[in-house]
Amino acid sequence: MNRELLIYIATLIAGFAILLAGAYSSPSFSEEMDYIEAMGILTALIMVFSIVVIAAHLGFRSFALFMALFMAMAISLYGIYAGIIVTVMTYIVWGFVFSIQLLLVHNQSASAIEWFKRYYSYKSFELEYKIFYPMVWIFYFLWDYLPAIFYKDKDKQFSPESIKESMKSILS
Repeated sequence: MNRELLIYIATLIAGFAILLAGAYSSPSFSEEMDYIEAMGILTALIMVFSIVVIAAHLGFRSFALFMALFMAMAISLYGIYAGIIVTVMTYIVWGFVFSIQLLLVHNQSASAIEWFKRYYSYKSFELEYKIFYPMVWIFYFLWDYLPAIFYKDKDKQFSPESIKESMKSILS
């Protein structure tokens, strides 16, 4: 196995072990429940991170199958509200993945350009671009605009339409 992967796995196991030790040695029931709740939150964060990695790796088409299965499980277990939550959270997560890659293309990242070439045709890119247009602006605001204000850095001009045109030449 890769050394870096082993370090990640060891870190996760150590985090769970520390929380488990805290739960075991807690003097009161409420403290024990706080540690167990923290373990649940850590598990949820790991799952969300895993979903983002899988979505970024597989691309939107393959992810749609996983989304349908995940949504079916959520609805069957917890009802229609869980389905709505899964849909909204998936839009947010995949929108941020798409926005990250698009802003990397805006900054001439070769790996982001290759990612788009690998997983998208111009037609599929244009569809997702329209769907995630609000997320592109939100991510730009959080990732480029706010830091430029705080660090008094000159910000590049951001134009989603120019990115769309450059993607047309890249993906054609």
